[in-house]
Amino acid sequence: MTSVVSQVATSSDKAMKEDLSKKFSKKAWIVCLSAALFFFYEFIQMHMFNAINDSLRTAFDVNATELGLLSSTYLWGDVAFLLPAGMLLDRFSTRTILLIALAVCIGGTAGFALTSSLPIAAFFHFLSGCGNAFCFLSCIMLVSRWFEPNRQAFVVGFVVTMAFFGGVVAQTPLALLADWVGWRMALIYDSILGCFFFMLIFWNVRDFPQNYVATT
Repeated sequence: MTSVVSQVATSSDKAMKEDLSKKFSKKAWIVCLSAALFFFYEFIQMHMFNAINDSLRTAFDVNATELGLLSSTYLWGDVAFLLPAGMLLDRFSTRTILLIALAVCIGGTAGFALTSSLPIAAFFHFLSGCGNAFCFLSCIMLVSRWFEPNRQAFVVGFVVTMAFFGGVVAQTPLALLADWVGWRMALIYDSILGCFFFMLIFWNVRDFPQNYVATT
């Protein structure tokens, strides 16, 4: 008798998990792909120097070594905040962290475009790198909450693909835009794109309901 009751309870739990999975499936994709736009955006900032290298050397009157140091400030920001990003994401809302980090990145990109001072430009590029520390970890957090374990690797692969597509956009498309409107205006447009992504994340990304039980 106990065995029968146990089997019925197990079947009921399984059915409930399947219903919850179907219910949240569409929303899960919207949430995680919206968050992945931040990852896409950060890869544009990471690789933009390839497209505007010569323009930056002229604008800031620097040699190749100095330009390399300027570019490296992005990675310094990324390295400095990776561990703090993990601690903050463990403690606070992923959505809130995403929005703050993206706002910092947008501000860094806009500030970089508007300044003529090399140290200030380095500071703003550092800020963009700080934002990059949060994007992948945030996406992983959301994928782990919104998708069952047997689908998470596929979704993470999709998220990373979106990020690398941002790296592609930072090459020839950004170079063509910079040739057309100038590198400073190209980065202003880049900042506007970031604002658009900010709104999409604001409206679409939600932390996962606490009462959800992922299927196994």
